[in-house]
Amino acid sequence: MGRRRKDDGYNKGKFKEVEYFLKGLRAPIFKLLNHKSKYKYDCPICGYNGPFMDKNNRLRAKCPKCGELERARMAMLVVNQIYDDKKASETDVLHVSPENFLRKIFKEKYKSYISSDLYREDVDHQFDIQSIPYPDNSFDLVFASHVLEYVKDDRQAIQEIKRVLRPGGLAFLPVPMLHDKTIDFEERPPNKRIIRETGLDYFDRYREVFSEVTVYEPGSFDEKFNLTIEMQDISDSEKHNYQLPNLLPVCLV
Repeated sequence: MGRRRKDDGYNKGKFKEVEYFLKGLRAPIFKLLNHKSKYKYDCPICGYNGPFMDKNNRLRAKCPKCGELERARMAMLVVNQIYDDKKASETDVLHVSPENFLRKIFKEKYKSYISSDLYREDVDHQFDIQSIPYPDNSFDLVFASHVLEYVKDDRQAIQEIKRVLRPGGLAFLPVPMLHDKTIDFEERPPNKRIIRETGLDYFDRYREVFSEVTVYEPGSFDEKFNLTIEMQDISDSEKHNYQLPNLLPVCLV
């Protein structure tokens, strides 16, 4: 049994090595195949310059080098605006459901870093954010992108995030903008993973808890980062959903 577990761990490590090697080839091959594209962008996360990849029916959404999408690129730009190297060196971070490339950067940038998720095993700590197992005033920054639409009691989770933040701490809590008004479901629909479809009014839930909420929009940044969501092959009934902006709320304790 012990030998099998050891071999399983070795094999997983080898698979990861191959996976990272293949991902390393993705950007140069994609760039070569699309060198005539008139669309060329900069990724503020990994430094890539060139055409972006489509993601499902989202046009030019994904960086072929780091694999991150519009919302992660905008988050990186906002993070860099707020946290210079000195401030970052004094900042303790809790990263919920971490984006892989952002996790790598955050680990290097900040004083201390803890990744978490309810189900994933590749994190530092597994827990439910409706009950965060850390004392009050434990962190300076909580980053949870596109998480709260999955949480049954999101208001409790928001209170928990505020509780573990120190005075002056910040919470980055973007959610997808799907409607003008948020739709909460009693139970998770059988064809959906989310428990609510968040809308433009969702940030009012943050305003009830935090002292200040600053909302960043794609238009605040250079078009070279391609932060807007552009869709293809969607029905007329769906178009309204995707005309809503990609917004990033930053909440101050």
